[in-house]
Amino acid sequence: MIGFLSGIAKDYRRNLLLLDVHGVGYKVLISNPDIQIGKPLDIYIHTHVREDELSLFGFRTNADLEMFENLLTVSGIGPKSALSIITAGSGEIIKKALLDSNLNFFTSISGIGKKSAQRIIIELRSKITNDQTNLESLEGNPILVDALKELGFKNQEINSVVA
Repeated sequence: MIGFLSGIAKDYRRNLLLLDVHGVGYKVLISNPDIQIGKPLDIYIHTHVREDELSLFGFRTNADLEMFENLLTVSGIGPKSALSIITAGSGEIIKKALLDSNLNFFTSISGIGKKSAQRIIIELRSKITNDQTNLESLEGNPILVDALKELGFKNQEINSVVA
């Protein structure tokens, strides 16, 4: 598994970087568009393997990589959706959105609907802090109940949380 690459940026188009590492060109999907062609670049890598594809996702900071990998643990969030979220804001901005239960931040990202945004907040907030999620800001209790059911919570648990 590849965890880090250091090389020269050869080309960059639409979130796809071609990184030359000692004569070997790696195609890396990245979130940060401020790439300077011909300059040295260090990138933290998430290696994503599927039965028909091997993809490299690159990040300028270890914090962004960690947030990306946390997003991948959320049911229904794949690597391209997670990359879109990281592209919309750094790890710190996303962390603040999670702490504030900010649905608008997540729903403003293409491909992330209200249910997915609620699921992200519910599943990740507990991973980044010991505080309780502010469920009141997750507007629309019927949608919240549906999201919690999809996550496997029982009606009795949901009723006590929503109340």
